[in-house]
Amino acid sequence: MEKILVIDDSKITQMLVAEILAGNYELDFRADGKSGISAAQSNTPDLILLDIALPDMVGYEVCRMLKREESTREIPIIFITSKDSELERVKGFEAGAEDYVVKPFYLEELLARVKVHLAFRRAKIQAVELERLTLFKEMAVALSHEINNPLTTIYAYLHVLQREMSNAEGCVKDSLHGIQEELGKIREITAKLAQASKVSKTCYSKDVTMIDLHNL
Repeated sequence: MEKILVIDDSKITQMLVAEILAGNYELDFRADGKSGISAAQSNTPDLILLDIALPDMVGYEVCRMLKREESTREIPIIFITSKDSELERVKGFEAGAEDYVVKPFYLEELLARVKVHLAFRRAKIQAVELERLTLFKEMAVALSHEINNPLTTIYAYLHVLQREMSNAEGCVKDSLHGIQEELGKIREITAKLAQASKVSKTCYSKDVTMIDLHNL
């Protein structure tokens, strides 16, 4: 379930937001800027609803602080405020917010804006992931070629040794056979890397996924 952090000291606004979003999203309510920033850093939300008039600091500064931090700068922020002047809107966008909703707001309007920005965030994350996987594929193919060059040379030397020691027995013969088997395994791995047209991922911990090399 996607997480939404609401930083607003108005109990009425908190109640309305809960009425609109509860059940579809995991909600975390904070009544001041400092605790809101701390919550965003410790339990990264997927979206933040932020008031401008907070008891301890101005919402614009909260927004700027969150956008400066690497761990929180990509979180979409929607200002929810009673300030409706053009100047205030401009200040909100200059602070880094993605949207601006004026109180009193229509419930369906807020829900629609939340859905749009969450969808855009998901698409952005997927685009970054696709770029990473594409880069991995290119690296895998290049790496397979780099490994195959010395591997071919090793096979040539092994062939010479096997020919020169065709009558070898015991430990030497077993060692040569063992080298050939291990080289075969390396060749299988490089063949998989060269054919890496699809990358499989496996769940590692919570939201973290890792590339599963066994399923290339």
